[in-house]
Amino acid sequence: MKKRKIKNGKSTSWGVLGTIGVLLLGKLKFVLVILKFLKLQTLLSMFIYLGTYALIFGWKFAVALVYLLFIHEMGHAYAAKRIKLPVSPAVFIPFMGAVIGMKEMPKSAKDEGFVAYMGPLFGLLSFLPAIPLYVYTHEPFWGLLIILGGMINLFNLIPITPLDGGRIAAGISTKLWGLGIILLLAYSIYQLSILGFIIVILGSSEWYKLSKKQKRLKDDQLEVQELEHILEKLKQESHSLDSTQELVRKAKSKTSDMEMIKLLNTLNVEIEKMKKDHYLQQLSGAYFLSEEHSYQNQQFILGILNQLEKRLTAFKRDVQITESYYKTDKKTKLQLFLIYIGLVIALTISYYYGSEILMNHPEIQKAMND
Repeated sequence: MKKRKIKNGKSTSWGVLGTIGVLLLGKLKFVLVILKFLKLQTLLSMFIYLGTYALIFGWKFAVALVYLLFIHEMGHAYAAKRIKLPVSPAVFIPFMGAVIGMKEMPKSAKDEGFVAYMGPLFGLLSFLPAIPLYVYTHEPFWGLLIILGGMINLFNLIPITPLDGGRIAAGISTKLWGLGIILLLAYSIYQLSILGFIIVILGSSEWYKLSKKQKRLKDDQLEVQELEHILEKLKQESHSLDSTQELVRKAKSKTSDMEMIKLLNTLNVEIEKMKKDHYLQQLSGAYFLSEEHSYQNQQFILGILNQLEKRLTAFKRDVQITESYYKTDKKTKLQLFLIYIGLVIALTISYYYGSEILMNHPEIQKAMND
């Protein structure tokens, strides 16, 4: 009888394990989908980030922070997917936050603003459930979650690049970046925030570069037109070394692009060599280059001209972006401004609500009095 009981017990155990195994296999596809979505670099950086903050502030704080940052970044990923903009997986960087990189630039400041806006919006939605959870449990942890969520997303809405607020503000007016620089600089000095100072430097650099490009816009547009005309002539005159060299000198005087100047210098040096070779052949009695030699020279010149054309195309695209990227109509500007201000107000109210929860909680008051 005892042996039968043992056997039945083993059967029961195997049955339970078998049932669990079936359930796990049934959920395996779901788990694989999650792993595929998160990507290996996201998971690894997330665990490193989680471990770092758990050691310093405890696991509850670390989990809350990772959760808030992850949902925020998923907002960006969702928006990018909506406009078919390829992005890299989220990466968590200790003491910096999390980031999703764009593999290519959006088509306009409006699209960039949309991608930027969805991060803080998802961030707001991520901690809203903490409000009813606090009402139900009266756990101060939920108040902390609200404060963290409000603070992270409000910080991100400061109108300075590379923060979300700067990308949203770009569709309204890039002049708002100046306000963002002042606000973040004041905050960084008050809080002695190294991260804040780094962002101020990056934002100031980006604003300076854009201002410089916008001031040079008319000159750059004229430069593109002149270079297109010269390149067309160069293709037509590539059989004549003297004409080609003269046009190369003219192109150098018209461009400010260092890569184009480098290519033109290379072409000029090679033409000098070709002319020298031709001169030496004339001295030896051969007044004309062989067909093979002429063909090689022609192909080399055309190769350099193709590189110049590619560079000019890239330069032209950059000029067109400077001209049109930040142009938005009045309706779009108003929409961006209203949703931006609305989100700032909602996050500010949430932040102060979370602060009130903690400040009025008996445990917190007791700890402060002690």
